[in-house]
Amino acid sequence: MKDQFVDQIKFSKKKLKEKSNNYVQNFKNIERYIKEEIEEIAKLKNSSKSIIPEINYSDLKNDFLEVKRNIHKRGCVIIRDVLEDDRINTLNKELEVYIESNGYYEDLKKKSGLDKYFSDLKSGKPQIYGLYWSKTQIEIRHSLEMLNVKKWLNNLWNYKNHSYKVFDPNIELSYADRVRRREPGDDTLGLSPHCDAGSVERWTDKNYQKIYDDIFSDNFEKYDPFNAKYRDRIIEFESPSVAHVFRTFQGWTALTEQGPNDGTLQLIPITKGVAYVLTRALLDDVPENELCGSKIGRALSVNKDYHSLLLKGLISIPKMKPGDTVWWHPDVIHAVEDKHSGKNYSNVVYVGATPYCKKNLDYTIKQSKKFLEGKSPPDFAAEDYEINYKGRVKLEDLSLLAKKQLALEDWN
Repeated sequence: MKDQFVDQIKFSKKKLKEKSNNYVQNFKNIERYIKEEIEEIAKLKNSSKSIIPEINYSDLKNDFLEVKRNIHKRGCVIIRDVLEDDRINTLNKELEVYIESNGYYEDLKKKSGLDKYFSDLKSGKPQIYGLYWSKTQIEIRHSLEMLNVKKWLNNLWNYKNHSYKVFDPNIELSYADRVRRREPGDDTLGLSPHCDAGSVERWTDKNYQKIYDDIFSDNFEKYDPFNAKYRDRIIEFESPSVAHVFRTFQGWTALTEQGPNDGTLQLIPITKGVAYVLTRALLDDVPENELCGSKIGRALSVNKDYHSLLLKGLISIPKMKPGDTVWWHPDVIHAVEDKHSGKNYSNVVYVGATPYCKKNLDYTIKQSKKFLEGKSPPDFAAEDYEINYKGRVKLEDLSLLAKKQLALEDWN
C-alpha cells in the first residue's frame, strides 16, 4: 500500500510540473508575491495596526465592501459580539459542570490511547475535550446568531458556476467538533503551522488539482481562493483525524477572554499562501517521493525546512472576549501558541461553516446516527464518552433549526 502512495506522489508531481512552462520560475513568481505580503504584515505589526479583518455581529447586515475585500485577501475574520457575555458565561459554567459531574477525567484515563491527539500530553488534565453533545456546544452551534454568521461567511464565496451550484449559502448543516479548555501554564497543546483540509490530497486528488490549476499553470494572478468549484468533490485519504466535510471557514467561539500569550490561535493571514506550499514541493531539492514533510492522513505540513519565508507571516490573533468568534479559510495556515502564559482558562467551542451540499449532507446523515446514540462523530476517535452522560442533549431537546442542521428534519 505504501508503494502505491509513493508512486501516486511521483506521478502527480510529474504531472503538475508539466502544467507549467517553467515550474521553477512559477515558484519564484509566487515567492515574490509572498515576500510582498510578508513585508506588508510586518509593517502593520510594527505600527500596531490591525492585520486580521474585524466586524461586529450587528454590522453584518451592512455592506462593508472594504471588510469583504480584506477577508478575501487575508482569508480570515474576527466577528465580535456574536453571543452576549452573560449567555456565554453561563454556558461556560454549564460546560464545566457537565464535564466534572459526569466523571470525564476518570473516563479519559480508562480510554487513554484511543485518541492519539492526547498521547503526548503531560498535563493532569486534557486541553482538547472529546465531547460533542453538551448543551453548551449544541446551543452555540445551532443558535440563530451562528446561522446568520455562517450565512454571511458562505456568501463571501463564489458558489455558482456554469456547470453546477456547489452549495446553498443560506442553508447550514452541522459539523460537531470538540472543545478546548486550556489551563494556565499549559505547554502541551502547541500545534505547529498546518492546514486541515487534506495534505497529500492537495497534490494527488484530481479535484484538488482542478481547484489549484491556475497555481500550477503559471496563472497565479488569476487564482481565486473563494471559487468553490470542485471543493465539494475532493476525496480525502481515510484517517480518523481528517475532516470529511467542506467547510467554507473553520472557526471557534470564545467562552472566556483570551489573547496573545494565552495559548491562542495563530494565523498566516495570506489566503493565497498555500500556493507557496504547493509549488515549493515541485522544486528539484525535494525528493521525488516526498512533499516537503506532508504525510497521508495528517495535516498539511508547513515547516522551517521548506517554508521559512511563509512562516515569517505567522501572527497571534488579538484579544477575544466571550461571545467573539474567529474564522479562517480552509487554505489558511494556522497554529496554536506553544504555551498558555495567562492566568485564566482559555476556553473555546469549535464551530465551522458547513453549507448544504451533497458532500456535507452525506456526512451529516452519518453524524446524526452518532448523535442519537450519544457517540463520537465519524471524523473523530470512537471514544464515545457521552453515551450515558447526564445532561447530554437528546432528540427531544433540539430546536427545529438544530434538527434541520443535523439532517433529522427536512429543510423543505
